[in-house]
This record gives sequence, structure tokens and C-alpha cells, in this order.
Amino acid sequence: MSLTAFLKENVPNPFDEVDFVVSERFRDENGVPVAWKLRAMNPEKSLLSSDNAMCIDRKGNADFKVSAYYKNIVVNSVVFPNLYDKSLQDSYNVMSPDDLLNVMLNSREFNRLLKKCQEINGLDKDFDILKDEVKN
Repeated sequence: MSLTAFLKENVPNPFDEVDFVVSERFRDENGVPVAWKLRAMNPEKSLLSSDNAMCIDRKGNADFKVSAYYKNIVVNSVVFPNLYDKSLQDSYNVMSPDDLLNVMLNSREFNRLLKKCQEINGLDKDFDILKDEVKN
């Protein structure tokens, strides 16, 4: 057997950036809608997205927070605008990428962005299936 098919130079980059217009509200100096740049998460970020959505209650029971998981997917997939940029956060008077998304986007825009992030990460399956996969 040959390992040629697995050599980096023979495999397409799974982390190519994707341009996506989240909202017509964000426009450049010429009035053209600005595309956000998205990229699929690497395995570590993908696992952390689900790990960080797990909460343990006082009795030691694990609870999976769907909203936190969705927000983690988006935060870890957005390359531009940089959601961690202090000047961007300051302009919206927030101190975290999560809070920035809450004030930058309305519900429709966030759901549109989430759907695209799920798609580029191969997570556009039924949520119950994903939830079972994360638990296992």
C-alpha cells in the first residue's frame, strides 16, 4: 500500500476560507455588502466547541447547552471580522466574541451565519444525531 494519497501536496486544503454575506447591513465605502470570511474548524476546536457547551450541575449531572454549542461553532468558524478584536468589541461596548455576536446580528442574521458555519463544518445534520455523537 502507498501513502501517496495522504501526502499533504496531494490533498485539498480542508481549511480554505469561504466568503459569505451575513447581512446587507454591513457595507464598504462603496455601499457594497461586505462578506464575512469563514473557515472550517480543526478537530481540536470542534471538540472544544462541544466540550465548552457541557455544564455540570450541583448534583454532578451533565447538561448539554445547545445555545452555547451553536455560539461556539460560529465563534470558532468566523475568521473575518475578527470577533476577538478589541476595537470591534469596544465599538459595540462588549468584551467577548459571544456578546459581540449578540449585539452585531439580529436573530435572522445569526441563524443564517450559524447555518453556513454548520455546513462548512459538516455539521448540517439533524441536531439529535449530533447531540448523540457528542455525548459518545
